Amino acid sequence: MERVSAPTDDRRLVAGRYRLRSVLGSGSMGTVWSAYDEFLHRPVAVKEVRMPPGVPPARVAELRERTLREARAIAVLSHPNVVILHDVVREHDDPYVVMELLPSRSLAGLLRQVGRLTVAQAATVGEAVAAALEAAHAAGITHRDVKPGNVLVADDGRVKLTDFGIARNVSEATMTHTGMMLGSPAFIAPEVATGGPVTYTADLWGLGATLFAATEGRPPYDADGDPLETVVSVVQGDVPRPSPGPLAPVIRGLMMKKPSERMSLSEVRRRLYPLLTEPGHTLFPAELFTESDAGRVRDEASATRVIPRVPMLSDAPDDTGGASDGEAELAPDPGPLPFAVEDSATSSAGREPRQPARRSVTAKPTTPRWGWLPRPNADLFTGLVATVSERRGVLYGVAVVVFVLTAALGFALARLLAG
Repeated sequence: MERVSAPTDDRRLVAGRYRLRSVLGSGSMGTVWSAYDEFLHRPVAVKEVRMPPGVPPARVAELRERTLREARAIAVLSHPNVVILHDVVREHDDPYVVMELLPSRSLAGLLRQVGRLTVAQAATVGEAVAAALEAAHAAGITHRDVKPGNVLVADDGRVKLTDFGIARNVSEATMTHTGMMLGSPAFIAPEVATGGPVTYTADLWGLGATLFAATEGRPPYDADGDPLETVVSVVQGDVPRPSPGPLAPVIRGLMMKKPSERMSLSEVRRRLYPLLTEPGHTLFPAELFTESDAGRVRDEASATRVIPRVPMLSDAPDDTGGASDGEAELAPDPGPLPFAVEDSATSSAGREPRQPARRSVTAKPTTPRWGWLPRPNADLFTGLVATVSERRGVLYGVAVVVFVLTAALGFALARLLAG
């Protein structure tokens, strides 16, 4: 998203509460505004999600619903290294996402100014992003676009990951059937570049590519600004080797072509922990947050754009378990909160209630245990019991008749003897 940071005369009021003040950034997927919450009296950031051009009117409602569902899922995520999502509102049926406003600069902007980070700075950024992704993945959320442009560094040392794929999910819904994809060519995972599904392992690659850019001062792939050539290099080229240093093993472990071989986030954090500085130490000097007009240029390597998918290198079926072609499905309803107690009779949201197991009609009946009776005579004994039960019923009937006749005869005899 292109940085604008320009005031605007359009001081709109969204949802009767959020006063839009100035544009912080604008791109093909929407506009981010600096705004003011007139109800809670606090500054916020408002993201105006823009519908992609060329969307049929019949699909607009579906895409808006997709945005709201994605926002509901992300709102569950609460972590110190994640930009907080405060609210989701509608204005003229268009969705607006209200987020925490963090006075900060993106990592991409810092790299343009300083070239590369120190080991301590890069380790701090890497550990914070890994912690944010770990919390997101535990909640079933994939970021989908980890890159320097989506890492915010505040002047007080806080590092936060932003722009979880709300607007991206909307745009991708209109591109999957056209052979196009949405992403940052220099930081996209190889399996995503070939049309595979975006899973949490793609976030691992994005973290490794972000650390590569932070330590080397350049993106891992950038074919002279040509997005298609860059993506071809990601898929078919060798993985670039980082310079020797404390972070090199972590970067190599994350940037593995095979997703299953990538280093886990817990291992990343374990290796970065010894490289962190003592609390209270100023890692990012104040002068880094005074960006000049010359520094406000678009970061082409980190820009999200529409690019063609690169064909698979072989005709072997995709082993990721998801189809790469066809139209993207509507984002599922996130259902209950992750910490909600689930009813034992039902599974998670979206699944049918669990049915009791039915006995097969062809199953061999279980023979009862008769204690002292030998097993071969069990069926005979069962028949005898049934026969005795039937005869016992007949005997009960005869006894009742005899009792009635005897009583009647005794009464008549007593009347006769009494005169």
